[in-house]
Amino acid sequence: MDIFSERLKKAELLNSQPGRAWTAGTSPFADYTEEELKSLKGWKGMASPNAKKNLRRSKVSLLQTELPEDFSRWKDLQSVKAIANQGACGSCWAVTSATVLNSHREIHQNATERLSPQELVDCVPNPKHCGGGGGCSGATVELAMAYTMQFGLASDKSHPYQGYDEECSRKDVKGSKSLLEFGDSDDLSISGVRKASNHDRGFHSLKMHGWEKLPENRYHPLMEALVTKGPVAVSVGAEGWEMYLNGIYGDCAKDVVIDHAVTLIAYGKDKELKQKYWTIMNSWGENFGEKGTMRLLRQDSEEEHCGTDHQPQVGTGCDGGPASVQVCGMCGILYDNVYPIFSPF
Repeated sequence: MDIFSERLKKAELLNSQPGRAWTAGTSPFADYTEEELKSLKGWKGMASPNAKKNLRRSKVSLLQTELPEDFSRWKDLQSVKAIANQGACGSCWAVTSATVLNSHREIHQNATERLSPQELVDCVPNPKHCGGGGGCSGATVELAMAYTMQFGLASDKSHPYQGYDEECSRKDVKGSKSLLEFGDSDDLSISGVRKASNHDRGFHSLKMHGWEKLPENRYHPLMEALVTKGPVAVSVGAEGWEMYLNGIYGDCAKDVVIDHAVTLIAYGKDKELKQKYWTIMNSWGENFGEKGTMRLLRQDSEEEHCGTDHQPQVGTGCDGGPASVQVCGMCGILYDNVYPIFSPF
């Protein structure tokens, strides 16, 4: 009750400020402790020791196309309408990965069978502690994509979500060293396309041709990937999100710790508020925000809202990673973005 009362006072204070574009309130998380709020996140991005020098190394496959002012086509997908609830497990990285994989399979293959985030929680190895200790203690979308490309992924029906760590039941994963070696590689920090080989089971079982990590802190490539490819897994700093009820959230500081993974599904402009926004799909259930989604303030310039993540070892780092990384966009949304490839190059 004390926590709830303090959050209620904070919401009233926030809403009393003039010119606000979003409404704070007592969401379903209004009585959560700080530790319980941390468990709602769990994906903490990824940064290797060579991340900065490799920032522009790879040639991105996207073209500079003219983009619409508003884009919300993917909201009609069955996979986007199904709002996940990760519960007390820090599995946002796995839930987001499965959501993005599901949406791209629906777009490119007309497949509506949902893939299993629980298998990712149970089986994705994380030897360098990228984003956490693995499973419900955190990992990354990049590792989830690498796993899926190599081993495929079971359906959610055959391996349903439990919201806690279980032992991996796949013998082929336990006996494999290649993903462990790949997880140790600096290659995971480089922007560019990862192509599947004929030996990858994800290619054979899911027809997954690869996945792409977009250039860090770039505005246009993210918009273009969303429009031309499908929903994108994005990294964000989610501090304060438990207060969000509706509107366009713009209260993230420039310096932010990236600690959460969500799915970017749309962007647009609110004519009444006269503000542009990104629409993200969260994994905190339908009662969060605007029916499970949230609008984040969108600036036209990628340099307009840039700062530093001073705690990548807590929020975005692997073992041996950098002491700090640059993050841009509201809540760092431009920093680390990934999507799968289900159509031939």
